[in-house]
Amino acid sequence: MARKVAVKCVLAVLGALVLFPSASQAQSSIAGVVKDSTGAFMPGVTVEAASPALIEKLRTVVTDERGAYLIVDLRPGTYTVTFTLQGFTTFKREALELPSNFTATVNADLRVGALEETVTVSGASPVVDVQSTAKTQVLNHDLLDSIPTGRTAQTAAALAPGVIMGTPDVAGSNGQNQNASIAHGMAGEQATVLLDGIQLNGMCGNGATQSYSNTQNYEEIVIQNSGAGADVSAGGVRQYLVPRKGGNDFHGSGAMVYASGNWQADPLSPDLVARGLKKGNAFESTYDFEAGMGGKLLKDKLWWFAASRKQGNNEAIADSFYKDGTQAVNEQYIKNISLRLTWQIDRRNQLSAYHDRVFKYLSNVVSAGYDPATAGMVTLPSPLYEQTQLKWTSTFSSKLLIEAGFNQYQAYRTNTYNEGVAQPYGSPGWFAGATRRDLSTGVVTTANPITLSIQDPTRRYLVGSVSYVTGSHNMKFGVQNNWGYEWFATYKNADLEQNYQNGVPTSVYVFNSPTYLNNRLDAFVGIYAQDSWTYNRLTLNYGVRWEYFKASVPSEVATKGRFTVADRSFGPETFPVWKDWTPRFGMVYNVFGDAKTAVKFSVNKYMVQLTDNLTNAYNPIRLQSATLAWTDVNRDDIAQGSLGCTYLTPGCEINMAQLPNNFGAVASGCSVQSMTNPCGTSVLDPNRKRGYSIHYGVGLQHELFPRVSVAFNYFHTDLYDLPMTYNAAQSTSDYTPVQVVSPKDGSVITIYNVSNAARTRVLNVLTNAPNGEKSNNALEFAFNARLPGRAALFGGVSRDRTRQIACDDPTNPNNLLYCDQTSSSVPWLTNIKLAGSVPLPFGISVGASFQSYRYILSGTGGTATPTTVPGGTSWLITPSTRYAANCLGPCTPGALVDPGLTVAQFAVPLVPPGTETSDRIQQLDFNVGKWFNAGKGARIQPELTLFNALNSLAAYNFRSLSFGTSSYLQPSTILPPRILRLGLQVKW
Repeated sequence: MARKVAVKCVLAVLGALVLFPSASQAQSSIAGVVKDSTGAFMPGVTVEAASPALIEKLRTVVTDERGAYLIVDLRPGTYTVTFTLQGFTTFKREALELPSNFTATVNADLRVGALEETVTVSGASPVVDVQSTAKTQVLNHDLLDSIPTGRTAQTAAALAPGVIMGTPDVAGSNGQNQNASIAHGMAGEQATVLLDGIQLNGMCGNGATQSYSNTQNYEEIVIQNSGAGADVSAGGVRQYLVPRKGGNDFHGSGAMVYASGNWQADPLSPDLVARGLKKGNAFESTYDFEAGMGGKLLKDKLWWFAASRKQGNNEAIADSFYKDGTQAVNEQYIKNISLRLTWQIDRRNQLSAYHDRVFKYLSNVVSAGYDPATAGMVTLPSPLYEQTQLKWTSTFSSKLLIEAGFNQYQAYRTNTYNEGVAQPYGSPGWFAGATRRDLSTGVVTTANPITLSIQDPTRRYLVGSVSYVTGSHNMKFGVQNNWGYEWFATYKNADLEQNYQNGVPTSVYVFNSPTYLNNRLDAFVGIYAQDSWTYNRLTLNYGVRWEYFKASVPSEVATKGRFTVADRSFGPETFPVWKDWTPRFGMVYNVFGDAKTAVKFSVNKYMVQLTDNLTNAYNPIRLQSATLAWTDVNRDDIAQGSLGCTYLTPGCEINMAQLPNNFGAVASGCSVQSMTNPCGTSVLDPNRKRGYSIHYGVGLQHELFPRVSVAFNYFHTDLYDLPMTYNAAQSTSDYTPVQVVSPKDGSVITIYNVSNAARTRVLNVLTNAPNGEKSNNALEFAFNARLPGRAALFGGVSRDRTRQIACDDPTNPNNLLYCDQTSSSVPWLTNIKLAGSVPLPFGISVGASFQSYRYILSGTGGTATPTTVPGGTSWLITPSTRYAANCLGPCTPGALVDPGLTVAQFAVPLVPPGTETSDRIQQLDFNVGKWFNAGKGARIQPELTLFNALNSLAAYNFRSLSFGTSSYLQPSTILPPRILRLGLQVKW
């Protein structure tokens, strides 16, 4: 029903406007003012922009009554701009280099004379955009080939000041894994990736998943981290992928690169050894074979471009060893093959089609401490991992631009245990095959903690657009709709995981597996209107966006598991439907009127992005877990017990009395939005609001020299309607305060024990935090130099900090400890970027990049994250934990820490969350090559690339943040060591 409503809405708007826009693409423009020799404005002047980049060759507009003109929807390339009017000499501006997402200012002064007379000028192309508030970094294809990176859209984005990836990448070390871009406290799911103006974020993780890219497909990659208009929903980093489309001539490029593990430095240092690392992660080998080529099927009519790639990385895993001492290796690859066709139907209409097929394989996904023989995970190549896109563009007139498009991104995949690990349900091997995890040492054996799963997330986009352009206005109206589904099935040996502390059994994580669920995004509609209005030196960018979001769960059934009482069925149920308005505003002032200095200001509201996380979290048949005490009475190392058994009686080693009363239950006729008839342990407040953020930006951009610009910016972001989860089945009266003494510094910490009566009462309600606050402040300096001879240099320095206040939990006082990060020493994170390439005499080319940054540590697993989130160093205690003989502070050596502890285990936070950081990553990569002419227009370049030249072995993930254990702050992932790579590039 929701999809029908959304489709009707789309069709109604299309019918009213012919077609509304999805203008969120890397469009470029040329704008300016034409005057006569007296300085008077000249209306009626014909302005033509011509370039080989345009399949239709040129675009034409006419100046308005104020002599202003604006040519939009231009592809990046080199342009000639010609101004003509009867009775005046022709004025021609040549060699204008136009990058993506940039408005170049080209003014003209015409003098009286014959039309046949031509005044031709050339000069440095503009570098200051005096019409846009967005902070933009453009990397064209030649620059992408020249700078050493992992050759993905994400590694390219990481070069932009203020932007980092969720995980570092050295020579493509993470090219086979999802790795979203992050800036200004906006996490990966708030990032937007667009190909030819159409979004291609996937379904998983609220859209954080993105298609694996082949940079051979892109003419340019544009990165923005501020100032998005009403045509974009999310407020995070935006990556515009501008496609290569072929041409009248046959052109192409390719690259072959390879590095052996024998060409790398030792992935170990005395410091890492002292911190407990035995062998760091490194390369066994890494390679990348890619090519892209295009040409014409019909001159000026039908162009084609095809590309293919296989990129692999055989990674030696830090501190993961077979019994014979051999280090574990995860063999990984991504393969792409794609084709794009561009058809110029007539002078005004263009149609393009694109298809990209992806194959992904991971042979043995393990981490430090994992037994690679039994605890690995395998990702199998998928039969349905692909992206398909269609787009129609019509320059209906010199003032009216119409666009429409469709995109589908499907990422079907299967994750499975190592061969022979999965066992038949209920068999002796199934009970004995549970994952075994030592919480003190970080060792994992027998089976991977990630469940065996089959997943089919699919997301579709339907967009349309109309733009009305005059000399002073660029008005856009648009509608965007996307919908999709995510089918998910999970299976787990023993339906539990066994936990130990220094080899002693302590607890189990029990699961409600197997699960079979289907989450649906019924409609995510955005309708917007915006305008860019230039008046004299001032440009105003203003707009408004309305969004409609609806998600649901269809009817579904899951069979009975070990810890569920019966087969479970649920649905259909529609989750809360949200309708929201988001205004956008920005202004740019051309300070001196020469397009060399601009002051910029913007304030924009963005809604939090959602796809499947909400339905995943509250679908009662989703995978759920509970922590229960376990005593291995018969010492067979198999956790025994079933629902309803009495703890420590024969056959019952698991304390089932700690299991939540309604764990895994799905009552008949229940609703995930009902407090009186809930489904299981979680309830979604039907009045909960969708979260949003307001972004403020102020900055100065200045042309320091011809082709060289600098920018200073300050950004502030506030997040509102933050989520909060509390247990409505409990109250503060169910908790008793207990003082424990920190083993870290001897300080006294108050924790709270829940009563035995309330321990199993669980009804977690997701609502909005009434007083929750979260904000980010960021300062950025950036420079950009497009130097003569095609040299380029860019970079900058940024400092930012994210802090949160989450002190609203009304029932569990344990959640109020360190809840106000404004009272904690949350550090500012400094991010330094420098990159560029310089052609030298004799065909020699040099490229380099430098990145310096660090991560916030969060979670007991020691995971690094670029933004402040709950987590940090903690002390894991059980009812039997005692103070050490040499304990600090007012403690009693040998005494029980918490004799009244009623839960299986409790993590006592010892430091404020968000105050601990990883090692600082200092990554310097550089390459050198020499171009040789190969005849018939072809060139080849052998090259040497040195990645991580400083051999920074910075640790950014750790076995655990559990104080007092042998795995505490023990590095589990480091920056891969310095490695030399050989390569060969070819262009024709």
